[in-house]
Amino acid sequence: MSTENSTPAYGIPGSTVKLIAMACMFIDHFAALFLEISHPTLSSFLRSIGRIAFPLFAFLLTEGLIHTHSKAKYCRNLFIMALLSEMPFDLAFHGAVFDPGSQNTLFTLTIGLLTIWVISVIEEKSQKQYLRILLTLLITAAGCFAAWRIHSDYEFYGILAIVLMFVLRTHRMTAAFLACAVLTLIGPAESFCFFSLVPILNYNGSRGLRLKYTFYLFYPLHLLLLYLLLQLVRI
Repeated sequence: MSTENSTPAYGIPGSTVKLIAMACMFIDHFAALFLEISHPTLSSFLRSIGRIAFPLFAFLLTEGLIHTHSKAKYCRNLFIMALLSEMPFDLAFHGAVFDPGSQNTLFTLTIGLLTIWVISVIEEKSQKQYLRILLTLLITAAGCFAAWRIHSDYEFYGILAIVLMFVLRTHRMTAAFLACAVLTLIGPAESFCFFSLVPILNYNGSRGLRLKYTFYLFYPLHLLLLYLLLQLVRI
């Protein structure tokens, strides 16, 4: 998110984009856990709203890398929360303390962050365009393979979306559109992700509310809360 203190008179700040993403994600997870069987049509609609979340997080990730004071600390914090979120994620969606067949979204974001961090170094250090393009493709492929190998949420589609958001960051509409187009390759339901273009294109570059660690805490806590509520409902 931007570190600018002043808020432009138009558009929305990064904190609003983040809150929209969090709300969409919560709706998605609630529907998946509580409505999938009993109300499949409603669940399908609500889960479609959830498709809006990932492109927003991918966009915010690239903004975070650009404006953070410490890329290493940013990556470390994200990775730590990915580890801490895995048990709530597996409990909520797989009913087990650990399921090696599926890893939570924060792992995808961490791999995506590492990927675009290396790409940013390539952009700074490499003076030859063909070498920059080649190395960018190789690093992107490595990131995609890592996400696919550990079966993190959105797998290589998520990494490609993050990379597109970053390398085309000076052309925000094109970047967001192509990132969403990649995500729709997962399946037709992902087409709702194009609604994420509205907050992305209206982002005004300001940080807004200080929500630095809000998402880090919200992600595992909301999964744990939903899991506990699900157990109460089943009693």
